[in-house]
Amino acid sequence: MMSKRPDNEQVVVDCKHSQTEPSVEGMDTEQNLQFIRLLNHYRHDWMNEIQVLFGYVKLKKYDKLESLMEKIRHKVQLESYISKLGAPNLIVYLLAYQTEVKEIALSIVMEQEIHLNELPADSNRIYAIVRSVMETFKENARQGMDGEHVLKLHFIQEEERLVMEFHYAGSVKESLLMQSLQKIRQVSGPLETWDVVQVKENQAVVAIGLSLNT
Repeated sequence: MMSKRPDNEQVVVDCKHSQTEPSVEGMDTEQNLQFIRLLNHYRHDWMNEIQVLFGYVKLKKYDKLESLMEKIRHKVQLESYISKLGAPNLIVYLLAYQTEVKEIALSIVMEQEIHLNELPADSNRIYAIVRSVMETFKENARQGMDGEHVLKLHFIQEEERLVMEFHYAGSVKESLLMQSLQKIRQVSGPLETWDVVQVKENQAVVAIGLSLNT
């Protein structure tokens, strides 16, 4: 026996179903927009460097060119190191953090190329560690206070470990930050060691080592 359900009832059900599931097209659009924002930021950043360079040349301030070129060389090298980390999700997160997070100025330190995808370690876990710690600093940074909030992330590849050091300078909610860091530490894997966790007025240091021995 055929149902006499009104046609519009089926339409309502379909609409409800579509609202409960995330749109793949919407996710792709957001990712594309993020990429465009990153591209525009770095384009604008490099245009500023070029304008300063041309300005020195035009004004014949040749004595300033060497230090500027050294700054540009270091910047290019660092961006190259970041782009070759071998973990796309981590790379995009770090670049987006630098351009989109206004609360904290991020500085990344690397002395050499590190290819996470070639190490005997889970690059997704490394991404999770970095993201959770950095988001914790962002959430607990005291806003509206004098001074700048700066976070320095240092990647160090040792012979048997990968070390991630976080150095924070700026006003911070000390007790809440420590609680958040402890929660992250509690879910650490067996290959992870927290070498340093120091939180005091206007600064904090966290160093996490990940064993490369499997």
